[in-house]
Amino acid sequence: MTPFDDTMFLKTSVDVLSFFNEDQLRRITPDIERTTYKKGQTVILRGEVSSGFYIIKKGGAAAVYVSPGGVVSRALKVGDFFGVVSLLEDMPSDASIKAAEDETEILTIPAEPFRRLLEMQPILKSSLLAKVAERRKELQSPKK
Repeated sequence: MTPFDDTMFLKTSVDVLSFFNEDQLRRITPDIERTTYKKGQTVILRGEVSSGFYIIKKGGAAAVYVSPGGVVSRALKVGDFFGVVSLLEDMPSDASIKAAEDETEILTIPAEPFRRLLEMQPILKSSLLAKVAERRKELQSPKK
């Protein structure tokens, strides 16, 4: 994979990053870390403070939350992101994330390059927090 591939993936597959232009994304793609996980392998443990913004590039993952109603699992697919609450609010992760299939590829934008993205487009923070609030609401509403 080349940084150009990562730039295009971020631009076209990650909805909260779609309003960045290619040049802005190109500035942080050399800093992206790529990690491949096997099914069941832990990416983030609940309670851990994450050091990056994680995006699923290939495969899938499961986010496992502990809620007042018990344990809730949410499937994450290509283009989905996680680690944002920990990164933006310096809080421990409220979920454990595990790879749901072999060869799951996760891109990680480390904290400093992520901060540069926030400086380029301050609206990113509110977009991310809105997405997180939406996910939390989904987890709390009973399934039909």
